[in-house]
Amino acid sequence: MSRFNFQEFSCPVCSNVFTAKVVEAISNEGQDSDFFPHYVGENPLPYFIVQCPKCSFCAYPDDFSQYSKDIHPRQKQIKEILEQPLAKKLSENARRYYLSGKIYEIKKRNPYYTGNLYLRGSWCCRVDSDRRGEIELQQLAVKFLKEAVDRSKISNPENLPIVMYLIGEIYRRLEDRASAREWFSNVEEFVYDQEQQWVVELSKKQAELNEYYIN
Repeated sequence: MSRFNFQEFSCPVCSNVFTAKVVEAISNEGQDSDFFPHYVGENPLPYFIVQCPKCSFCAYPDDFSQYSKDIHPRQKQIKEILEQPLAKKLSENARRYYLSGKIYEIKKRNPYYTGNLYLRGSWCCRVDSDRRGEIELQQLAVKFLKEAVDRSKISNPENLPIVMYLIGEIYRRLEDRASAREWFSNVEEFVYDQEQQWVVELSKKQAELNEYYIN
């Protein structure tokens, strides 16, 4: 079951001190083919990130650390992001991930982490049955995950074939079958550990679905 607690934060943008609900532990039973977990109990997705109730700065809990040396956005930039058409269309939970991703872009964070924020936002859209929003956030996710691969910015090199598979799977879900085919076909080349053979098998399975237009 998902477990939560409450933690005090100080906003690095406006210095507001507030308390927010955060994730303490999770449990899941299975997952979708793009790794969206089937959580047991309350959905923890809305609580993996924290939002300041005053200026709306939104990021992972560690980004609120007083020791963080990151460049932080101005309040004006946050307001401008929230005024963007896509931000206005998204549900509250998906919007927070979208805002977090845009803030990571401003902070010039590793594109691997930026892409993962947009991917989690797309999962929120799936929960809300918002296919249009899911597509737009998947497009952003795949853009930054590709950049991470191209720039060798994957946080752990052993994760490279998993990220390559994920890019292929997002393309498949976006019905870009040529791009999905390309990424799926390259996964096996980068698997050097027998324990990662599951990624190869999963890539072959999803590649077959891609060819038969099963989405």
